[in-house]
Amino acid sequence: MTARVPVNPRTLVWARTILRLEPEDVARAANLAPERYLEIEAGGAEPTLRQARLIAKRLDRTLAFLLAPPPSEIDVAQTVDFRARATGSLPPALYKQIRRADAQRAAFLDLVDSVAEVVKPGAIDFDNVASRASEFRRAMGLRDGFRPSESQAGAVFNFWRGQLEAKGYLVFQTTGVDHDVFRGLSIYHDELPVILVNGADAANGKVFSLFHEVAHIANRTSGVCMLAESVAIEALANRFAANFLMPEAEVRAMRPSPDRRELIRNVAGEFRVSQYAAAIRLRSLDLIDEETLELFRIEAEADWARARQRLRDSEGFPPQWTLRTRDVGPTYLGAVVEALDSDRLTYLDATYLLNARLGVVEHMIADFRRSGGSGRE
Repeated sequence: MTARVPVNPRTLVWARTILRLEPEDVARAANLAPERYLEIEAGGAEPTLRQARLIAKRLDRTLAFLLAPPPSEIDVAQTVDFRARATGSLPPALYKQIRRADAQRAAFLDLVDSVAEVVKPGAIDFDNVASRASEFRRAMGLRDGFRPSESQAGAVFNFWRGQLEAKGYLVFQTTGVDHDVFRGLSIYHDELPVILVNGADAANGKVFSLFHEVAHIANRTSGVCMLAESVAIEALANRFAANFLMPEAEVRAMRPSPDRRELIRNVAGEFRVSQYAAAIRLRSLDLIDEETLELFRIEAEADWARARQRLRDSEGFPPQWTLRTRDVGPTYLGAVVEALDSDRLTYLDATYLLNARLGVVEHMIADFRRSGGSGRE
């Protein structure tokens, strides 16, 4: 007789609802007919051990979690949808990433003795956005004339990620969420706020998203973003990121060019940002017009879509441990490694904290040690 697992039906419904999944989604993952899965949720049937494990995996929970009563509170951070879309809700894959990011933050706080006091700007509005960006550069210990010395876009992103994490933020990336679902996401906390960026974005685009999300955190908001200029709060966050990364005096001091496209390329190269970010900055300084910005936005999106398609069509993918290391970042991974080295964690614990199988975790840790904890992108 096949052994059955006494999962808690109320917990199943709770966990599925949290991730905005339909019963059919979970049934499919467990190779069950929808009617059979609904029987399990109703308490009229119990899954086999294999089915229970597949259900737990789809719900992004441990098997033990499904045996206990449901929690009294939701454990997915509440975020505002700033994506300028009239219909549709956040997809389940993104809800899962939000839950994981906040759970990893909680785990990080348990692993370390203390965290840096978060350095964030004061409340930002359209009247003070330039001064707030300048103040934040000074608080970060940077002069207006500072540019990252790294030439590769991935290295520039790693630099800015490291700067923010040294100032009390925690930055994660996602794998498996389409670029057109979101660009960046902020989870506000007084201590250790979280920034989540889409790993499918270009590295220099992710740099802009980092500081876009800093603006939301400064205004004590948690939100899901596409950096849409048509949404006032998003336009404000864009202005902050543009002012921070490309200070006005530094942009105006550059050699002018009558060719607007050349000007955009020059600013992007000088400040190590995407060309679209440079175009947003030049528009805010009235150095290009709205029509040029809109045309450039359309072209930039088309170029990125073509680049993503070329990547999909290419042979080979990065190893899973490389993606997981990229997603959790060197600060979080370093805390796990330190806890392993001091025997406060086992490798089994690490598989849970890093959301990866044992073999993947071993590769992650070996690569981390080999690179000296550099968190290379």
